[in-house]
Amino acid sequence: MSVDLAKLTLIIIIKICLISSTLLASVYQDCLNSSFYIKNISVDITKESINEARSQAEQKAKLIGFKRLANRLIIKNRDFNFNTIDIFSLVDYLKINKEANSDKRYLANFDICFNRNLVIKFFRKNKFQYAETYREPIAVLPIFKGPRGYVLWDEKDDWYLNWQNKLKIIDGLVKLKLAKGNFSLNRNLKANLLLKSNEDQINKLINNENTNALILVVAEPILMRDGKTYLSTYGKFYNKSGKIQSTIYRNSIPLKRTSSFYNVDKALLEKEVSNMIKSIETNWKKNNLIDTRIHNEVDLIIPITQIKSTLLSKNLLFNDKSIIVKSTSDFKDQGFLKIKNEIIFYNTKTENTFENIKRNVFNSSNELKYEKNINVIQKVTDVWPDVLNILEKLPFVIEVKIISITSTQGRIIAKFMGNKKTFFQAIFEKKLKFKDFNSQQYILIN
Repeated sequence: MSVDLAKLTLIIIIKICLISSTLLASVYQDCLNSSFYIKNISVDITKESINEARSQAEQKAKLIGFKRLANRLIIKNRDFNFNTIDIFSLVDYLKINKEANSDKRYLANFDICFNRNLVIKFFRKNKFQYAETYREPIAVLPIFKGPRGYVLWDEKDDWYLNWQNKLKIIDGLVKLKLAKGNFSLNRNLKANLLLKSNEDQINKLINNENTNALILVVAEPILMRDGKTYLSTYGKFYNKSGKIQSTIYRNSIPLKRTSSFYNVDKALLEKEVSNMIKSIETNWKKNNLIDTRIHNEVDLIIPITQIKSTLLSKNLLFNDKSIIVKSTSDFKDQGFLKIKNEIIFYNTKTENTFENIKRNVFNSSNELKYEKNINVIQKVTDVWPDVLNILEKLPFVIEVKIISITSTQGRIIAKFMGNKKTFFQAIFEKKLKFKDFNSQQYILIN
């Protein structure tokens, strides 16, 4: 075999191995705990050999990944006292998204799944305070209030551009998304009304962004009576109904020159964007701390049977193949219905019909004709296993104990680490909302 042919054969073998490794990585399931999954880590290493370069690249990716994980979860990220072996042992798996190499150089992009239990033990050992509950997305609308008026949705504006760029790369527990609006909304929204907390306009903006909250982030150069100039920055937090909840950040920075009033330093704006994002993240983590020193429990009541109801909008005859109703909203895509004492199975649904029906299921009684406006109901019983599944997967829950179960409700004792506020906030993020039932118990209301 010639030298050139041998080289070609070797290159083909290497390529096959690289493709195989990428495919193998892609079959891994994502982390069970997404808070511990770090994506998009790029490395570029050159060493004496490709094997050494690849090994160094994987080690570097793990270290980068852990630093990003620490920034995401820990309240105050101080210098760690650890050796690299400690960190490498915390990795569950490393996924190769793409890679390329020459004889001595290795370039790759990785995702890393860290082992939650081992990371938490590491945090406890080093006495780090941490949180791991994600917050549902919050819309962010930057407004620059300059000497020439208000500026919003202007990609030539440095305040807007900094927010646009930063929100693309943040990797924390609070998901912030840049409010984009739409043509009609952007034309009618007025910055001065927004800053005066006009509930109607803010509510429209939140609904358009499909979030449950909005933060107005404002930068304003101010000229004081003594002739000194400052950059004032603040953030206002609004709930889904458009009501202001709090001012979550406020700062005032002296400007070096009076002329800066008309041309604020870009680096200063960039720094303030970073400071505001950090403040939002820190406040969220402080409010959702998992204090492993505190063990708590709550007594929960889970209603099992929910009833969905609608009305016939047309008479139902014995030989009809579909049921025409006012609305099928909230009904299952496929399931059982009850009209009077008859149980009916349907295979599909549209907005106003249940299709491909089968009558008289389970030998239930039936009638030749059901009149318009008769109730059509559906019992939904899957809330019980869904709630159990969510609670058992919460990272700080120690035990979910079933106390009793009847045809209408179940009772659960959930034991967990931390305080009750953190517990209920975490399950609210999972779309479960409880209210006080009596002095000792809470009942699911959605």
